[in-house]
Amino acid sequence: MPLPSQNRSFYNSLIQFSQHKNLQKGRALHAQIIKGASSSSCIYLANSLVNFYAKCGHLPKAKLVFEQIRDKDVVSWNCLINGYSQHGPAGSSIVMDLFQRMRAENTFPNAHTFSGVFNAASNLSCTLGGQQAHALAIKAAGFYDVFVGSSLLNMYCKAGLLLEARKVFDRMPERNAVTWATMISGYAIQRLAGDALRLFEWMRREDEDLNEYVFTSVLSALAIPEFIDSGKQIHCLAVKSGLLAFVSTLNALVTMYAKCGSLNDSLQVFEMSSGKDSITWSAMITGYAQSGDSQKALKLFSKMHFSGIKPSEFTVVGVLNACSDIGAGEEGKQVHNYLLKLGFEFQMYIMTALVDMYAKCGCTADAQKGFDYLQEPDIVLWTSMIAGYVQNGENEDALSLYGRMQMEGILPNDLTMASVLKACSSLAALDQGRQIHARTIKYGLTLEVPVGSALSTMYAKCGSLDEGNFVFKRMPERDTVSCNAMISGLSQNGYGKEALDLFEEMRLDGTKPDAVTFVNVLSACSHMGLVEKGWAYFKMMFDEFGMVPRVEHYACMVDVLSRAGKLKEAKEFIESANIDHGLCLWRILLSACRNYRNYELGAYAGEKLMALGSQESSAYVLLSSIYIALGRPEDVERVRSMMRVRGVSKEPGCSWIELKSHVHVFVVGDQIHPHIREIRLEIRRLSKQIKDEGYQPASDLLL
Repeated sequence: MPLPSQNRSFYNSLIQFSQHKNLQKGRALHAQIIKGASSSSCIYLANSLVNFYAKCGHLPKAKLVFEQIRDKDVVSWNCLINGYSQHGPAGSSIVMDLFQRMRAENTFPNAHTFSGVFNAASNLSCTLGGQQAHALAIKAAGFYDVFVGSSLLNMYCKAGLLLEARKVFDRMPERNAVTWATMISGYAIQRLAGDALRLFEWMRREDEDLNEYVFTSVLSALAIPEFIDSGKQIHCLAVKSGLLAFVSTLNALVTMYAKCGSLNDSLQVFEMSSGKDSITWSAMITGYAQSGDSQKALKLFSKMHFSGIKPSEFTVVGVLNACSDIGAGEEGKQVHNYLLKLGFEFQMYIMTALVDMYAKCGCTADAQKGFDYLQEPDIVLWTSMIAGYVQNGENEDALSLYGRMQMEGILPNDLTMASVLKACSSLAALDQGRQIHARTIKYGLTLEVPVGSALSTMYAKCGSLDEGNFVFKRMPERDTVSCNAMISGLSQNGYGKEALDLFEEMRLDGTKPDAVTFVNVLSACSHMGLVEKGWAYFKMMFDEFGMVPRVEHYACMVDVLSRAGKLKEAKEFIESANIDHGLCLWRILLSACRNYRNYELGAYAGEKLMALGSQESSAYVLLSSIYIALGRPEDVERVRSMMRVRGVSKEPGCSWIELKSHVHVFVVGDQIHPHIREIRLEIRRLSKQIKDEGYQPASDLLL
């Protein structure tokens, strides 16, 4: 039935206003249509009005016009369904409700309906409604439309249901470039690079149109180091096809090379790109940050800023992560100020990155402010805050926050529990550690890294070696950290031989040792007096593993020699060391000289410490003791005077013990403990008992 001339004019104008999204003129025309009472009697005009408001993003108004249509047809429903489906996740549930209403009112859907429904279903966590629509599409033969098939394919790929997606793909009678790109992208999201590459090769054999979307999809799938060569071949093909003119292809190449760890190739592509957008910059900055080149990431971000390119939220997250990795608190604060100006602060992932940055940079107070600002922090934020406290030695606060997390009913993940166990390790809180262990079992967390590693470390540091070994032996895969913890625990608790045996077992298993491993191994040699083995392990660091010994390894070797009484060798080793060791090596030798009563060498080591300006009170006390033993009161007075001039004071000793879930703290000279009188009486009784049994303190070792 032809439209009256006036209605045809209205209809054509609405189409034009819809295309240009001219809301002002369209609303004026709507008023004119209402005045002429045309919209209520003409379904074409009514549908055009719904479509106009939907295209302009004014969905409540579109729905209002839709509800006023008396005899809705399939186009009426499609205009509103497609309008909401293009509105992202916020409109997806409304689309599914509209689709149910449409069926209840006996309006049969067509290809355009299914396309909108599948597009909306792809944004929902539950695909049940989409699968029901799929069954109806097969019945209605709407499935055979290429656009419907592509939307359905996209829904299954986004939901991670790749078997269903591939069935849809294989049964499609007609495919276009979008279809191929969607299926390849589905494999890429699930990191199935081999499947994505095989599908891309099949597409080439079919002589399909290779556009920039296909290349972007396959390159995102190949962002794995093992597939770097395949990525380079795709790069060459993109050059041959002339697709480097598209910035999306360049961005995918920069990201692919960066994620494969080939930063030089990534930088070459980045620099050859003449039309860099914020995604290009973000890909390169994030690549540097994830590869550990945080300083380069920050410099590139500064260059981006001065180039006048506005960063995206993802760029800012990458920069904040770079600040976290190198503890760049000042730079992190500058980025925080900048993102405030950009209006990014209220986004959850930005807030999470900020809290993580402040926590890792030692600004736990600022991190806590950000954490408290969010009304409902997610598990990532809780974990970042707890880990930040642990990293900064604020272990009691970490356990307190974990307790609060439990009270609020937030389920922890493996990283949360690993951080809480580290707090228990640092506090030697064995009972609490056991409770956390029980919690990990309750939550169904396995003994894989990081939980297994943190548990074995906690038990080892708390001296419960049987429990630590029980966990360690049952770990499905052991990393260097868990091996280090057990070696250290065995060494420190008098099981040096077992510690060295475990190190040899670690080498046979192919677990590569790190600097901490050798500190623990050399420490075990020191406790057992194994000088020759100590030298062998010290040389092994460089000869077998290419590791340059650090100060702590030199300190261990001085301790190995000193404990074995080889003081002269220790002195020669210190003086031949080609590393800036500061004061620590002479301090170890000084202590050993006092124990072995080699006072002349002890005085030499002590004077070295004085010349280097030591601020350790114990060094002055030890040197004074040695000069007393040598009968040189003038040197005793000189050392004491030097101590006063330099403002060095002896820190009071402090110890604590946990009994029946209560921690008792003792400080030298402190009288505030409620049972101090009974404690002192017991100390006097024990002192008398050991003296009666023949113990005499060495007077030459006292001030």
